[in-house]
Amino acid sequence: MSATPILGLLQATDRNGATVARLDIRHWPVTVGRALAADLVLDDSHVAGEHLRISRTPEGGVSVQVLDSVNGVALGRARHGRGAQFDWPAGEALVLGRLKLGLRLAEAPVPAEELLPHFPWRTTGWTLLALAGMLALVLGQSWLTLTEPSQLARQLPGLLGAVALGITIWAGLWALATKLFTGHLQFWRHVRIACFSTLAVQVVSTLAGLLAFMFSLESLARFEGLLVLLGGAAAIYVHLTVIVPQRRRGLAALVAGIAVLGTVAMLGTNWLQNKRLSNKLYLSTLYPPSLRMAPAVPVPQFLEEAGSIRKRLDERLKDREPDADTPEDPDAD
Repeated sequence: MSATPILGLLQATDRNGATVARLDIRHWPVTVGRALAADLVLDDSHVAGEHLRISRTPEGGVSVQVLDSVNGVALGRARHGRGAQFDWPAGEALVLGRLKLGLRLAEAPVPAEELLPHFPWRTTGWTLLALAGMLALVLGQSWLTLTEPSQLARQLPGLLGAVALGITIWAGLWALATKLFTGHLQFWRHVRIACFSTLAVQVVSTLAGLLAFMFSLESLARFEGLLVLLGGAAAIYVHLTVIVPQRRRGLAALVAGIAVLGTVAMLGTNWLQNKRLSNKLYLSTLYPPSLRMAPAVPVPQFLEEAGSIRKRLDERLKDREPDADTPEDPDAD
C-alpha cells in the first residue's frame, strides 16, 4: 500500500525565524490552532483553539477562513477578523498571534540554491570609510580650536577613546534593540548609520554657512541648530527602519512629529530668551573674501543698518539694567 502523497508543507516560525511547528499536508482542508484536534498545533496563547481553516479553491489557489478567533489573521497590512474568508497568495506569510505561518505547495517550484555567505568586503570597506571620516571630523574640529598645533598629539589618545566609546555606546544600544525585535544585532550597520549621518549633518551645516557667507543669506547660518535637529531626526529614522523595516510609513510619521515638536520647542525657547527665533546674531564663521559673491553694500546703507543694530542692543541692555527704584543691598560691599 503506497503512502499518501504530500500535498504541501505548513511551517510556523517565531519572530526570530526559528521553526516552532510544521505539518506535512496530506489532505485538504487543514485546521490550525491550539486545540489538539487541529491539524497544526501551535503553542501560542494569542492563537485560538481552532484559529483558521486552509483549503484549496477550484481554480487551484488557496483559501483561508478565520474561525473562532479574537485576534484574527494578518496578511501584509490587511487584518481579517472572525468569519472572514480570503485568498492566500503564494509566497506570502500569515501572521497569527506572535507567529508567522508559511505555506509551500507540492507543485510550487523549488527556489534556487543560495550561495554560502562570504566575507562582506564591501560593507567592511564602507564601515572603515565611515569610521575614518568620523575620526577625521573630530580631529579637524579639535585642531581648529587649539592655539598650538603641537597640543593635538597630546590629546590624540583621549580623542580616539572618546570617539570609540561614543560610537560603541550609541550603536550598541541600537544593536540591542535590533536583536530584541529581529534576532540579529546589526551592530556594524548601526555604526555606519551613526558615522555617515554625523558626517552628512556636518557637511550640510558647513555648506549652509558657506552659502550664507557667499550670498549674504544670514538665515542659513543662524538656524544651524535647526539643521542639526532635522539631521538627527533623519538618522534616528534610519536606525528605526533597521529595527522595524515593515513600518517605514509609521516610523516616518512618528519621527516627523517629534522633529516638528523639537523645532517648535527650539524656536519658542529662543524667542522667550532672546526675543528672536535664532540664538545667533550674525555669521560666526568667515571664509576667504574671494568666495564672496554678494555685491558690496553702499556705505550709507551699511551705517544705517549698523545704527539700527546699536539701537536694538541699547534697548536690550536697558531692559537688563536693574530698576533704579530698587533699593541697593547694604551688605553688597
